[in-house]
Amino acid sequence: MEKSKISTVKRILILGMMFLLSGGIACAGSLLYQPETESLIRNVVMALAGTGIVIYAYLFSETAGLFIYRNEGKYDKFAVVYLGSMIAAIFFPWLPVTGWPFLVIFVLLGVFSNGITGMMAGSVCLLLAVNFAGGDLSVFWLYFISGLAGILMFSNLNDDFLVGLPVIVSLLVLILCLTANVVLFSREQLAVEQFTIPAMNMMICCILLLVILKAFSSSVIHKDQEKYMEINDPECPLLVQLKNMSKEEYYHAIHTAYLGDRIAKRLQLDDAAVKACGYYHRIGRLKGENTWENVSKICDEFHFPAYTRKILKEYVDGKEKVVSKETIVVLFADCIVSSILYLFDKDPMAQLDYKQLIDTVFNKKLETDELWSNEISLAQLHEMKKIFIEEKLYYDFLR
Repeated sequence: MEKSKISTVKRILILGMMFLLSGGIACAGSLLYQPETESLIRNVVMALAGTGIVIYAYLFSETAGLFIYRNEGKYDKFAVVYLGSMIAAIFFPWLPVTGWPFLVIFVLLGVFSNGITGMMAGSVCLLLAVNFAGGDLSVFWLYFISGLAGILMFSNLNDDFLVGLPVIVSLLVLILCLTANVVLFSREQLAVEQFTIPAMNMMICCILLLVILKAFSSSVIHKDQEKYMEINDPECPLLVQLKNMSKEEYYHAIHTAYLGDRIAKRLQLDDAAVKACGYYHRIGRLKGENTWENVSKICDEFHFPAYTRKILKEYVDGKEKVVSKETIVVLFADCIVSSILYLFDKDPMAQLDYKQLIDTVFNKKLETDELWSNEISLAQLHEMKKIFIEEKLYYDFLR
């Protein structure tokens, strides 16, 4: 879901409820463990202050584009995960401190937002649990460091979302911290029994992480796969409509999608999104002009993935700044296809110097401000140009 799809009122309501409920949860936990007025006020104030910082971190991350796994605008999901984590933290003091599954809490909050927001949110939950359990500072640092390690391990996975190594490293850091902060300071003689609860904690964290991350992968990371399989089929009903309206537009889309897909795969970008945008960057013509308003209506009607909508908006809407690498790939693919089709339309038998044509396209684009302040590097532009030139045998199919 894009930020533009959520009204300001709805954002305020969700974040406002999240703020107020966090205070209520802290109050309930205080009544359960520390009903004294001073402790209750302290816990509520700390929870509200911490939640305020979490909300600021979330909004700042959204504005600065710091989210991972396309969590932009998913206020409701994050609020549910955050408040659920706070509720869980209330009951952790009933367990031995070596058995608190805070690694799972930190990772869960991190993957539903980003590193800094997840770290802040997990710290607020941990602070409540430590206060309710008696305020041992070593326990706080134990779970803070292991939670931070967990967040970092899961903050930069690609779309394959391979979690094996991050899970192992996170668990190793957890057992190291448990040993250094709890087992090492045990007054009893070291024995196997002292490692029983930490070992159970590791097993529980491992199982919960694998289950939760599998669900997260299915519902967030790969939820668009079926939709991409549908809309990236050349026989998709929407493309059939385009073909019936104009064969020229249809084949232009086919060629743009092919080249964009080839480039995106070589540059390790989101090739499914690039291919979809190659197919549909002119789909607004079905409703008249190829304006963002028309394209947006079609995106809504056919439930396009959020990232595809973002790329299309950057490409079609003249008010939007071209930022993402995927948008730039579609931009160059479309420009090169348009140039070749134009020249073949003038002279179907023309023998084109494709390398020179591609050089000209790149030079003209680089002379404008269209590629300023975006995510693509000069090295990637050079690689993109090289790949376009390698495809020169394909261009004869455009005759």
